[in-house]
Amino acid sequence: MEFPDEQIKELEKVYGDVRRVEEGGKTYFYIPTLTLPDGCDPSVVEAMLCPVERDGYPSRLFLSAMVKTPFPRNWNANGVRIMERQWYAFSYQNVKGTLLQMLGAHLRGLKENR
Repeated sequence: MEFPDEQIKELEKVYGDVRRVEEGGKTYFYIPTLTLPDGCDPSVVEAMLCPVERDGYPSRLFLSAMVKTPFPRNWNANGVRIMERQWYAFSYQNVKGTLLQMLGAHLRGLKENR
């Protein structure tokens, strides 16, 4: 799937070195340094944003660590292999929009009590 250059540049402007990765027919955007919302431990992780459907979700945010959050999360993707590494993701539905909007929504999901 193609993503508009302006969306990728917008993501790079906010998060710096962002790399597009293709694996298993899916597109990912690797973010080497992602600062998480207050109350998360660790506070900085590596991330892989998958802005296309995967595992029944319209988008997923995979993190390099299972994060302790202010409220319990359903970490239903534990040790998923992407690019020869293990990644973790919590259940968070219906995240759509531009690449930056998707990433922001997933980050809000780490701190919301729902």
